Amino acid sequence: MSGAPRGKGHPPGLAAVRAPEPAAATDAAGRPGAASPSVAIFCDFDGTISENDMIVQIMRRFVPAEAEPLIQAVTERRMSVAEGVGRMFALIPSVRFPEVARFARETVRIRAGFAEFVAFCAARGWPLSVVSGGFDFFVDPALAPYRDKLRVFRNHIDTSGERLRVVWSEPCDELCDGGCGLCKPSVLRRYGQGAARRIVIGDGVTDLKAARMADFVFARAGLLRACAEEGLPHAAFDDFHDIVRGLTELARGGDDFWRKP
Repeated sequence: MSGAPRGKGHPPGLAAVRAPEPAAATDAAGRPGAASPSVAIFCDFDGTISENDMIVQIMRRFVPAEAEPLIQAVTERRMSVAEGVGRMFALIPSVRFPEVARFARETVRIRAGFAEFVAFCAARGWPLSVVSGGFDFFVDPALAPYRDKLRVFRNHIDTSGERLRVVWSEPCDELCDGGCGLCKPSVLRRYGQGAARRIVIGDGVTDLKAARMADFVFARAGLLRACAEEGLPHAAFDDFHDIVRGLTELARGGDDFWRKP
């Protein structure tokens, strides 16, 4: 639900972007007043860590004609994510869930450089959260090799009824205008408070509200276009090698990014 990716290459324009000032500098453990501030990173899964949007892949495999109008409505922001994705999964009979889960696990492909990116964050003590509008039946197996180095937020499918029902794990809080499904802004508010900088990585409309709260965004596809339209501090990426290079370049900026001038 995000559009076409950009081509490969070094994330452009980092030196020219000045992010907002942090409230205070902190060290890697989040303590105020230290020389090295903390960074909290929030990363989408579908179409970001995974090469394809797995929800779209599932719908186009099992209920293509019925789901396509809903996919387009969510992509074009004519329908909320919560409503659209809920209605999509309700199209699928629960008896088909084992087939759906098997297809998803066999189809998911992790974007190049992700293992190196996880190691990069861990080496610096930067907390990494995967905040996914996707589901445990395909997110958990894909991220199993990295679970000791990251926090994962994802949703669940209830198969007890005649048709599949989405169970959202992180509902919108009182500060959100609703409709998120899994509310990424709520997660950022809870888990990004101690960080001097909040970095968001994503690809689509489900990431836009979180991107508006970030100090910097690595974006592709639909999120890239939205960041450009709204003037958010951002850089394009094609894989996680680009993001590691971009974060390294941001870190070299010193006072230009991490602390007050």
